[in-house]
Amino acid sequence: MLTNLFRKSHLFVKNNNLKYRRYFIQKEPLEHRLSIILGARGIGKTITIAQYMSAYGSNEALYVSLDDINNAKESIYEIAEAFELQGGKLLCFDEIHKYDNWSQELKSIYDSFPKLKVIASGSSALEIHKGSHDLSRRAIVYTMVGMSFREFLELHYGYDFDSFSLEEIINTHQTIADSIVDKLSAHEHRVLVLFRDYLKFGYYPYYLSMPNEVYFFQTLKQNINVSIESDLLNIYPSLNGRSIKKIKLLLAVIMENVPFTPTIKSLKQSIEVRDDRTIKEYLARLDDAGLIKLLMKSSLSMKNIDKPEKIYLANPNLMYITEPEIGNVRETFFMNQLSNYYTIQNSLNNKGIFSASKGDFFLEEKYTVEVGGKNKDFKQIANIPNSFLALDDIEVGFGAKIPLWLFGFLY
Repeated sequence: MLTNLFRKSHLFVKNNNLKYRRYFIQKEPLEHRLSIILGARGIGKTITIAQYMSAYGSNEALYVSLDDINNAKESIYEIAEAFELQGGKLLCFDEIHKYDNWSQELKSIYDSFPKLKVIASGSSALEIHKGSHDLSRRAIVYTMVGMSFREFLELHYGYDFDSFSLEEIINTHQTIADSIVDKLSAHEHRVLVLFRDYLKFGYYPYYLSMPNEVYFFQTLKQNINVSIESDLLNIYPSLNGRSIKKIKLLLAVIMENVPFTPTIKSLKQSIEVRDDRTIKEYLARLDDAGLIKLLMKSSLSMKNIDKPEKIYLANPNLMYITEPEIGNVRETFFMNQLSNYYTIQNSLNNKGIFSASKGDFFLEEKYTVEVGGKNKDFKQIANIPNSFLALDDIEVGFGAKIPLWLFGFLY
């Protein structure tokens, strides 16, 4: 049983152990015996697993893709048992949500083999605490996000940059931006040109493996379909073919209008559903799948599953599947990078990004932000304390005018 798995596993590490290490590798040592990495399709979970495996001897670590039909003959418990008997130390399961009995068998593996370390990856929609066997007391769950603008520059061009906290960017943005712009200029790179590339194709690491943009966007659309038609169906048994079609239609409506302030009535009419609960559930499922982001009024709204104040696509690359308006792309970028920043920080509910009564965003129940082009003024946020402009088309800011691209250095 293990001979063929080892052969595939060795080939997997060889092909996916990229030199560049993203924030996740640097921040998360995954020392616990059972670690689960969740995230949207295409953001680099599989490569991250290969990089963790590379620290082990060739037969000390084993990779098993649960999306591979050839691995369906044995249970993951049987694989773990055989691997542990041969002195295995690290067992990695990819696409764990594709395995029917994942929660029960991961629990059994954890309880039966105390010397075996397990890493499992799955869809961002996977709800660990709602599995048939609660793993919340055994597993540490990590959410991985796509690349920041900083990581894009490092991966694509070989730079080495520090990340900065939100407070550091707000308080010392001019010094930070000057340093970054000077470093790029020394290699004849202009930050705004590279920022445009990032907005279009820089969020997903796999762009570098694509021959051109056409193939990239074809792959991106395929990943969207798999996320809805396969991943959501595997995770939420209550969904069926009809509801999946409705969810895909809802995403199409959103893609034509984002970012927009929704009304439940208009959304129900657009996909022909009758009750509020259903439309809210569908929005939540698209959010779970990492395809949209819901901007809520407050952390209490999130808990109560209230209507979102605004709906965004999950990242700016998704917007370029169509012909986006640059103002919408700017807001989407800011929403994406800040929400990812708070996800990585494991922030408490008040440490988040919410809608603002004036301006575009309200951060940490403290900072009011207006996003725009270089000619945007303070009219909409005049006399509001702790407010600032996040402006596109400027390399370096001044005072309360901060370059929009710099918020891509939060992680």
